[in-house]
Amino acid sequence: MKKQFKMGIAALALGVMPLVTACPGTRGGSLILWSSFGSSYTTALTTLVERYMEQHPEIQIDNQSQGSYKQIQTNIMNSISTSSYPNFANGYPDHFAGYIKSGIQLGLDEYIEQWDSEHQDWLAEKGYTSIVDDYYPEYMDENKNLLFHTDGTPYIVGLPFNKSTEVLGYNGFMFDYLKSVDSSVTKIPETWAEWATFGPKLRAIMFEGTNPLAGKYLYGKQTAQGDASDFTVVANKADAPTGEGIELLLDCSKVDSEHFRVLSWDALDNMFITIVRQWGGQYTSYTAEDMKNPQHGWFTAWDATNKEKTKAALQTIKDLHDVGIFGVPSEMTDDSYASSAFTNNMCFAMSCSSGGLSYNIKNGIRLRLSTVPYKDNDKKYVISQGTNLALFDQGDEDTKKLAFTSMVDFTRDELQAQWAIETGYFPATKSAYSTTEYQNHLKATYDNTQPQLRAYQEVATLNAEIYTKDGTGWSKFVDPGFVGSSTIREEVEPIVAAVCAGEKSIDAVMTEVVGRLSKYVK
Repeated sequence: MKKQFKMGIAALALGVMPLVTACPGTRGGSLILWSSFGSSYTTALTTLVERYMEQHPEIQIDNQSQGSYKQIQTNIMNSISTSSYPNFANGYPDHFAGYIKSGIQLGLDEYIEQWDSEHQDWLAEKGYTSIVDDYYPEYMDENKNLLFHTDGTPYIVGLPFNKSTEVLGYNGFMFDYLKSVDSSVTKIPETWAEWATFGPKLRAIMFEGTNPLAGKYLYGKQTAQGDASDFTVVANKADAPTGEGIELLLDCSKVDSEHFRVLSWDALDNMFITIVRQWGGQYTSYTAEDMKNPQHGWFTAWDATNKEKTKAALQTIKDLHDVGIFGVPSEMTDDSYASSAFTNNMCFAMSCSSGGLSYNIKNGIRLRLSTVPYKDNDKKYVISQGTNLALFDQGDEDTKKLAFTSMVDFTRDELQAQWAIETGYFPATKSAYSTTEYQNHLKATYDNTQPQLRAYQEVATLNAEIYTKDGTGWSKFVDPGFVGSSTIREEVEPIVAAVCAGEKSIDAVMTEVVGRLSKYVK
């Protein structure tokens, strides 16, 4: 048997990673899975694990929720000294970088080779040469830039599990009403320039004219799919119109000009990372040489090559903010996320993770979906994220092989399809996407009584027909994870809010960020 992967800092500095070979062993055993989801997704994952154990009664998996992405990273790092980490866990690439540096996370190359050798019939049925072929490349790529062979080729260190991308959610009833009063509005804006034109039109129907919507109630009719018409605006509910099918569509009684914004963004760190790339800049860099020395990557958004691009991106957002089009979530509500403002009609549209759509569904809101704003057709970038499954150096070789096999099973075919349907995440594999269950989900008719499933279906369709379809020009991306990348992300999160506040210039804001990140700036 080849030497196990027990990685030390000295070995990392040389860029050397001993390969792990999983020995043939028994199919049964007990495993511990650590996960990092909130209560609803933890429930869905527990159900998934239970289904798996029903199919494989010889396997017992104890799913232990660690509460959050940050907490699972902390708990795993704290467990290293006592070797009490789990058999496998989900996490982000920057988490994996720390686990790899600490020597607890296993490379998957030879596990994959052995799995392939034992599942030739399944591979032949799918037309694959390896299980790797089943995973969408944009999801697998981030698992290939954390550790490298001595010849410079990357190891695979994780399997994609729950994947999402950012989308634009907008208020369908508000949009239908705007179209009814302004014939020049025919579609949702796509570029930042189009939002600059669209924004004043929406603010006009909210706050100007003889019958502004702010402070009022909008009544009308809606179809089973949530398309609205026959509008009436009243100042008091007592004056509500009557008639068959007439209902309250929007409660804007607490909307005011000071706090209302046309457009927002749920995660401002994601926004900063996205606009830097959309303006042609680079957020961070990390190479095989960086992995050896200094064992971390770099913050590059404000270096000589990228500074002017980043500054132009931030100036565009600041200009939109100053005319009431773009808003920071905390300007509209006490919440740090835009979903609260959106569900209270204080925000017309917000970019959010497709994995978090459930937070933007509420009675009286028709959530519709579109693509995130972009600058130019040749730079239609959208951030794509989500966790991967990592295998740890825990237990004997049979146990490790069993854990890896479970990881594969959770990410393919019907199990992964069920997870995607119930959570709104996208299938991580082609085999899951092509299952009868998932295809039926895409073709189903969900009405107003099933708003969450409808949103999940609509975002899946948007992903398949726009973001990942050839010829649309969209590129899903994620910047490399490395030791320190989470620190950089934490520091860039307040940038957009600070620039919009206007108390300091863009240069001053960025100079302070660069100072705090001096370790990661060349």
